[in-house]
Amino acid sequence: MNYGNSDNLSKKRIAILGGGIAGLSAALYLSRKNYEVHIFEQKDRIGGLVGGKIINNNIYEYGPHFFHTNNPEIFREIRAIVGEDLIDFKRTILVKFMDQYFIYPLSILEVLRKLPRKVLFPALFHLLISNLKRIIIRKKPLNSEELLRNYYGEILYNLFFKSYIKSVWGIGPEKFSTEFAEQRITSATVAAVLNKIKSSIRLKFFKKNKSTKNFIENLDGNLYTTKKGYIGIVEKILKVIIDNGVTIHLGSKVIGLKIIGNSVREILIKSNNNYLANNQNELTVFENFDGYINTLPINELILMINSSVPEDVINSAKFLKFRALVFVGVLVNKPKVLPVSFMYFRQHSFNRVYDSSYFGHDTITPDTTILVAEISCDISDKWWNDAEYCKEMVIKDLIKENFINEKDILEVNVYKYKWGYPIYNIGYEKNLENILKYIDNLKNIETAGRQGLFQYINSHIAIQMGIEAAEKLIKNFLYIKHME
Repeated sequence: MNYGNSDNLSKKRIAILGGGIAGLSAALYLSRKNYEVHIFEQKDRIGGLVGGKIINNNIYEYGPHFFHTNNPEIFREIRAIVGEDLIDFKRTILVKFMDQYFIYPLSILEVLRKLPRKVLFPALFHLLISNLKRIIIRKKPLNSEELLRNYYGEILYNLFFKSYIKSVWGIGPEKFSTEFAEQRITSATVAAVLNKIKSSIRLKFFKKNKSTKNFIENLDGNLYTTKKGYIGIVEKILKVIIDNGVTIHLGSKVIGLKIIGNSVREILIKSNNNYLANNQNELTVFENFDGYINTLPINELILMINSSVPEDVINSAKFLKFRALVFVGVLVNKPKVLPVSFMYFRQHSFNRVYDSSYFGHDTITPDTTILVAEISCDISDKWWNDAEYCKEMVIKDLIKENFINEKDILEVNVYKYKWGYPIYNIGYEKNLENILKYIDNLKNIETAGRQGLFQYINSHIAIQMGIEAAEKLIKNFLYIKHME
């Protein structure tokens, strides 16, 4: 239903909580429609998870992240904003297991071809039987463990998923919702296996192993970055929205919301930044905003509301958890280190490492590259709380893999991100739905983004979420105006 022209609402003031890519895209959309937009970001720079870090003038990313979308409108928008600085690249991935390299995402056929003989035939038998049962019985799996067993069989599940998922996520597959496996792990089909199993066995027993480069995964479609990483995209968007009149409040942590009736009326901000000359922990109440877009972790949003929130909603917020990430960035005195852009490991301190040279990222010192090792953990773990321990263990494992020597290391930096991955444990859907219903009943706030909607998504989806949140907020304004 069309309630009128949004130009009539151009004087309304909007507060965006969080300056990640979802918040930036919402600000871009709203500022172009002449709304007065304010972004409140607790860190000293914009970008959130895609913003990365600049340390000693070098780019250290949380990931890294890259831009990719099949939405032509979003692509045209980013292309227009970033211009010639947007460069495409090929992402290549290997995972090391049993001293061999496999393509990632894991292919059942590749796995079967490389398994030891004593494991291959039992694994194949379990694979076929489990898929036949899945097709015939059609029993809905209760968790990710059951789903993975149904698709891969008991042996492959135990080899590739059970212990690895627990080490990365902190909980086993039996405690994960089925959505985790459905969204994050490529499933195999019996048809694909039956069509190619003969050639796979022939390769296993009658041909020599291929070289490492043959296990590289080349993704279809275009992936984009800049020489400054995703920071380059963020900075371009930032310039546009500032030119459009958006106000950026850095070092401004949202610590409270006041709700009266079914509307947010105030936000409480704790400022702690270099712009405050005298009081480094100033508390400020911001009011008179007409609307709000939240991109902060949705569970923390609920817990900071300074009003009566139903107990069941509070319990749902306490139920949702994020997996934290620690990154160890190593500036290496080599132009390239890894054989591919990403590598995954099962037995090291880190579960993933990337080489920035593959992404075209510039470093200040010529002929150097940056390796970034990613460690997933809880904030109570030693990994989160002991930076020197992280450095020691990561360097030890990189040397063990013969990637670097001590003499190659120019600098080592540790940086962290508390809300890396939403954990899809069993029951999260019901609790998330409960929170979203509560927020939907508030007429002047929307929530968006990876943290704001508790969804494990890539940046282009976060961009779309930010735009959709802005559109929905405007629609709510128009509806209210229509009803007056």
